Amino acid sequence: MSELSVVDRDGREHRIVAQSDATLMEALRDSNLGIAAICGGMLSCGTCHVYFDAPSGVTGPMTPTEDEAALAAGLTHYLPGRSRIACQIPVVAISVGSRVTIAPEE
Repeated sequence: MSELSVVDRDGREHRIVAQSDATLMEALRDSNLGIAAICGGMLSCGTCHVYFDAPSGVTGPMTPTEDEAALAAGLTHYLPGRSRIACQIPVVAISVGSRVTIAPEE
């Protein structure tokens, strides 16, 4: 289990507990924080778009895969260096103390 700090679309901060074998999208969806996750984690909709406060929010390289980068860059609220697609991030890869902000709806 991992504890995550998440800011919802209304600017309220939440502490959620996530299963270590889940993706960030699953943890946000299961916590009822407004993530639609329409494609179910297949990297085709962008409804789980989030921001990390710092590029170091994810352990290992912050660079998303080519497919994730292409999807994120096409979103209206894309922020270079901060935008990620939550279905592509395993909970265990999120650095302790990182804060995740749910991006505005498209």
